Amino acid sequence: MESSIESARPPARPQATVAAWAQSVEQAIASQQWHGAWRALIDAALPAETAVQQSLLTALDAWDGLAADSGAEPRRALVQQAFDALHAAHAPGQALQADSAPPSAHRAYRAHCILGRQLVKRYRRGGFALGPVDVAVEPGTILGLVGENGNGKTTLLRLLAADLAPDAGQLDWGVPAADAYLLRTQLAYIPQRPAVWSGRLMDHLQFAARSHGAVGPRNICLVQLVIAQLGLRAFRGHQWKQLSSGYKMRFELARALLCRPRVLLLDEPLANLDINAQQTLLTDLQSLARSPWQPMALVLSSQQLYEVEKVADQVLFLEQGQPRSVQQSFAAMQGCAIEFETGWAMAQLKPWLDRLPSHTHQLSGQTHIVSFHVPFTAAQFLAQAVQAQMPVRYFRDITASTRRLFVRD
Repeated sequence: MESSIESARPPARPQATVAAWAQSVEQAIASQQWHGAWRALIDAALPAETAVQQSLLTALDAWDGLAADSGAEPRRALVQQAFDALHAAHAPGQALQADSAPPSAHRAYRAHCILGRQLVKRYRRGGFALGPVDVAVEPGTILGLVGENGNGKTTLLRLLAADLAPDAGQLDWGVPAADAYLLRTQLAYIPQRPAVWSGRLMDHLQFAARSHGAVGPRNICLVQLVIAQLGLRAFRGHQWKQLSSGYKMRFELARALLCRPRVLLLDEPLANLDINAQQTLLTDLQSLARSPWQPMALVLSSQQLYEVEKVADQVLFLEQGQPRSVQQSFAAMQGCAIEFETGWAMAQLKPWLDRLPSHTHQLSGQTHIVSFHVPFTAAQFLAQAVQAQMPVRYFRDITASTRRLFVRD
């Protein structure tokens, strides 16, 4: 379970990466997508010198001081000024590394961040067994874990987080597993129900940053930047009990990010969030994983299938503890799969469905799920529904969605 690590400092980012980052910020400024622009600017400031970080925080304070009716031009000018300063800091020959960076061993770079081979975990009580499961997650990618409750998602996350030891198989995190401290600097695991924070929220965050080498002005800058990155500046003076579930998750995420992990593991981060909060968090997670300055391997479990599929690079479906190949399952299905809701009663819907090609029909609450056994497309289904003047209240093509794997013929 051990592997060697590279002790060299991370190489400087190639100019192609800097150019791509600069282009994304310029596009955000041009389209007045201010949240996206600031998110990218903060991401670039995190590995920079403290003086650069302080200048960006000053710009953020000025942004917060703008009047609500100040218009687009003052906002554009402020963001552009911050962008120009950061772009210069990342130019060739300019200092990029933090002036109090953690030991170089903490920055081990490998082709993968986490690799599990034939992982097995058995529970004597209850008779449940997970695996064997193979997992490989590279820097800058997101793995989504899906499956019904009790099928092993949390168990697999805890194995990847080194909270549980596998009964069989091998795990490689890119660092020696015997070095517990070094391993913990690489992994950040946020459970579905995090422990209650006592005392001041800022004290917790500053302690996390200090525990990983950031002291003095740099400690304050890093904490303030991460808070801004996650939209938490307005909640700096709050107590834990004053936060909603969504903001508690964000503060947990802030504490994890201050440890500068290479692997981020999240158990049901979308639970108890409204639809807007879910979309915002998923966008932020995608940005964090694919950061050009410090990409991470991100693994998240969720019951929100469609939301996870939007951001995940790969999806692992667990059924009774066993991995089910999404690609192989889809390859064996010839026709499309549709879920829809209609105003028709079953007595009117069934005769219409009987005229369609061979299929399986299921009802889940008020949602009808139709899986075709022969070549047939969602467009053909919808065309026939329109021709029959069916009142369609909801329609989704789930042909290539893991939602289809929850349907039992």
